[in-house]
Amino acid sequence: MRIAIYSHSIAPSIDGVCRRFTALLAELNRLGHEILLFTLEDKPLDIPSNIKCITLDHMFIPSYPEKKVARPSWNSITKAWHGLQAFKPSVVHCTADGFSHMFTLLGLMLNIPIVGSFHTDLMDLLSTHNATLFQKAVVCFKEQIDSIVFDSCATTSVSFKKKLAKVYIDCQHIISTAVDIDTFSPSKKKSSLRKELTFGNEDGFLCVYVGRISREKRIDVIAEAMKSMDNAYLAIIGDGPSASIYKELHGKENRIYCQPRFLSHAELAEVYASSDVHVSASEFETLGNTVLEAFACNIPVVVPKTQGFMDTVTDGRDGFLFTPGDYSSARSYLHKLRDNAKLRIDMGQRGREKVSKLTITNVVTDLISWYELGIQRRQERTLLYKLPCLVILLVLVPFGMIILAIYDILMAILASLGYSAQAAAHAANGNSVSKDTKKID
Repeated sequence: MRIAIYSHSIAPSIDGVCRRFTALLAELNRLGHEILLFTLEDKPLDIPSNIKCITLDHMFIPSYPEKKVARPSWNSITKAWHGLQAFKPSVVHCTADGFSHMFTLLGLMLNIPIVGSFHTDLMDLLSTHNATLFQKAVVCFKEQIDSIVFDSCATTSVSFKKKLAKVYIDCQHIISTAVDIDTFSPSKKKSSLRKELTFGNEDGFLCVYVGRISREKRIDVIAEAMKSMDNAYLAIIGDGPSASIYKELHGKENRIYCQPRFLSHAELAEVYASSDVHVSASEFETLGNTVLEAFACNIPVVVPKTQGFMDTVTDGRDGFLFTPGDYSSARSYLHKLRDNAKLRIDMGQRGREKVSKLTITNVVTDLISWYELGIQRRQERTLLYKLPCLVILLVLVPFGMIILAIYDILMAILASLGYSAQAAAHAANGNSVSKDTKKID
């Protein structure tokens, strides 16, 4: 099959979406499918050398000054148009973001099926960053239009599918996720790394958070949960808008390790395997890819009872689900794991058994079946359905570019007045950190 894929996250950007698509691209290529990749990266990494890449325009927003996001532009539309015309894919798989309408418009014009996947809970993300009601309404409307014009929609977990359905976004498929159990393995444990993360106290109880270091991840809840725990250490692995705050807390006195940077798969595997438990307090994970990676390394998890975590964790068997936002609830489960080494080992082994069944080959087979569903649904759609979609998109795509132009003008005016959007974003993220994390006794 000839498959065009647009992912807003490809290495050197590192997150769950990136790791998922990196594995998918490698396996699709191995199985002989022809791939065209649209990306925001000038020099994408960790993908097969024979995959052709087209780089589209990106921008940065104040809330995520280090994260590239899609920038709708005539240049990107032109690149995508010529790329799709020349490649003639059987289907286009598009992650739902600022380029969604552009790809669905081109798909209608070129008669190419377009399927879309929802990976991020944008509504919760906006709420966390105190977005206005207007901003939320615009995003909700945009996603609802996506669900109509995509030939088929998918997401990453049952819980997020149900949540999307409440705002009239219908997903016909749930994308399976696999972990490379050879890369993520308990054999990657390194005593020297554990010693580094615990400031020389290898017998300490090591809790590891992996991911973006930002307000919505609620790392402050985990830090507070561990505040009164004896001989316990928290390693914060990743980078993001709030990274500088936790870097200031780095040190033996606070029992917090934070040297912000994104790690490779191999480096992450060593971190998981060298720890005692993986922790997170994020309340809007649509899957929780880090949970699966920890499981593969024989490591149990303590995460909130919310969204995708409820699909990946069997409470009391391979991890614990605590009350969202409740640090005392999280602390009670961390105490259990700290004081019972056998429980940690048993839970970790059950987690690895679970992910061992999730092979990348099975995931790609399932993905191809979804692509075929999208192709079938496109063939079944009549002109009476496609024509209104085309009209809507011919209005929305230029409208989005006009709004972006206005945004650029406003940012330029504010910059001329000495206003730093990036500094304001960092300040906003800083205000979300509990004052009690300034020192952990």
